[in-house]
Amino acid sequence: MSTIIDKHGNIAFFGKLSWDNFMDWLVTLCLGTIIILTTLNLGSVRADTSLALLPLYILLLCLHGVWLLTNRESSRQLSLGPLLFLPALLWLFGSVWWLTPVPWLGWTELLYAVQAFIVLWVLSNNVQTRAQLWLLIIMSLAPAGLAIFNGFYQFFQSPSRLGGALIDYPLVLNAEFLGRATGVFADPYTYAAFLIVLLPSILIATVVRRLPKILRVLSFYIALALIVSITLTQVYWAALVMIILLGLVPWFCFRQVKWRILFSLVSMALVSILLALVVAYHPLFEKSFADAVSEEGEAGVRLVLWEEALVMAKANPVSGVGAGAYRIAFEQSSERSLTRLPESPQNDYLLILSQLGVVGFCLFMLPIFYVLAKSFSALRKEPHGLKLRDREGVIMPPQRFFLSIGLTGCIAFGLCMFTTFTFYVPALTLYGVLWFSILVKTSFRNSWSLGQHRFIRLACCLLASGFGVAFYAVASDKLESRGLESRANQELDHLVEMRIHLSGNTDLLDQVILQFEEALLADSRNVDAWLGLSSALCQLYYRSPADFEVHSARAVDSAQRAVALSPHYWRTWAQLGVAYSFNAEPEQAEAALLQALERAPNSSDAHYYYGAFIGAEASRREEALGHARRALEINPDNSVARRLEQKLLIF
Repeated sequence: MSTIIDKHGNIAFFGKLSWDNFMDWLVTLCLGTIIILTTLNLGSVRADTSLALLPLYILLLCLHGVWLLTNRESSRQLSLGPLLFLPALLWLFGSVWWLTPVPWLGWTELLYAVQAFIVLWVLSNNVQTRAQLWLLIIMSLAPAGLAIFNGFYQFFQSPSRLGGALIDYPLVLNAEFLGRATGVFADPYTYAAFLIVLLPSILIATVVRRLPKILRVLSFYIALALIVSITLTQVYWAALVMIILLGLVPWFCFRQVKWRILFSLVSMALVSILLALVVAYHPLFEKSFADAVSEEGEAGVRLVLWEEALVMAKANPVSGVGAGAYRIAFEQSSERSLTRLPESPQNDYLLILSQLGVVGFCLFMLPIFYVLAKSFSALRKEPHGLKLRDREGVIMPPQRFFLSIGLTGCIAFGLCMFTTFTFYVPALTLYGVLWFSILVKTSFRNSWSLGQHRFIRLACCLLASGFGVAFYAVASDKLESRGLESRANQELDHLVEMRIHLSGNTDLLDQVILQFEEALLADSRNVDAWLGLSSALCQLYYRSPADFEVHSARAVDSAQRAVALSPHYWRTWAQLGVAYSFNAEPEQAEAALLQALERAPNSSDAHYYYGAFIGAEASRREEALGHARRALEINPDNSVARRLEQKLLIF
């Protein structure tokens, strides 16, 4: 009678029947769950979503720690590859703690980096069998199905459809993205990068003789769906990267140069023709392409962002402007300005260089280049094909197959880093870590033996679990504060724009103030929360001017706390000036507003604040009109500056 367990104690696909292998499967499932949930919830770009997923990282580290205890038959070997990034993490921590002028923003970047390091460490040491690696890859590809379906549904049926984010309030898709596929993300750029990162693995599974024919046919249709979905995003840098990858992937799949060249040229030509036809004959694509290549479109904006990032790096070559400080530094630039403030330079290499300097750039990039070099060396040593007794022809060896997937995936991720903001989307970072960990597992042989002493294993288990708990304790407060502050600021902007706090439900403003206060209870050093609280308190003036005196003093105190925490940030001075003006202290208000204008001479809002303040005096209305016009010159869409100009012209 046959049994599912053979004489060696192995189960088909599962492997050896042991606690060691069982824990490894649990770790693999936990990793897959993290990747799936992070991806399906807008890429976890919102702090609220990251906070909701944070317990999974504790579970992952606890399972990893228990796994360290379970193997009693041999010495446990731990890969040292992930430790190459420890100096970079320490440099990032030092930038957040000592150097950056915006530490509350730097903390978010540090927490995302630590999450990526945790996943890299566990991936490099767990997921030890091919079956587990296959399961993890399949789980990582699973979100693509829902993303592709949602992208098609957005483009052809419901343009405003938006995925969930594990939050208890509704989100609305940005109006500028209507008509473009965004998948399970909030913007087409992230969706395009997500599809680009997955495309090489699907192409290799299609072309290479490794999988059964039915799976290769399925992979072919999935690859077509990815290519069409990338086209529907109307993101043309992604189309260019896609064409580059179509020309590159065949060089990892075939041994003979003629087949490499043939497949490269044919695939690149076909996709290029498809894109050209779509742009030429579909009015929506034609308009988006014209906007993209215009001076004020993607191409023009990227050049401005890249130039400013290089200027920042040149001005601060060693340390950079500080973690999380690119947006603030750009906003306070004396040479350049944009209608919309950027979160990053749309280039992660320049983001690292401008924020962390040459030292931080080298600490992050050198380990990556080192592992890539070892992986290419290992790939050259692998045979192109193996002859099996029970099958005709040859198949690609598994080691070369996984190396090819890892290398092409990392190349695709590296190209996306050059063109978009992958580090600000945790889901994209996790996919980059997944492909990179395959290279670490297959080509990086340096390891450390734990030995068989139970005390050492127990210490490592407690260290892993303790680190998980400590990480949660720190990260939960920071992320909760960022999430509450972000939500409160969005609601406050909506209330002021729609004037709901004046003619609608006045309790909504009280709820916003409460959210700012809760954000400060979670992290009292969140400057944006102090600024938001001061701004919300100033809006209480319009509810009851006679009773505003008590609130005005508190608004000034909140702005002063923001200035004390971040004296080089222009918005802290601007809000202090606004609070002083509501508190009937005109001299202090003008001094604070001048400080803001001095720090951000190319800020539309800074000119508007100062112009609105001095415009109250009849003798200074010409000067105020000049500031209003300068604000509109920088940002023609600044509606409050437009109203100020009209008001001053009437007077």
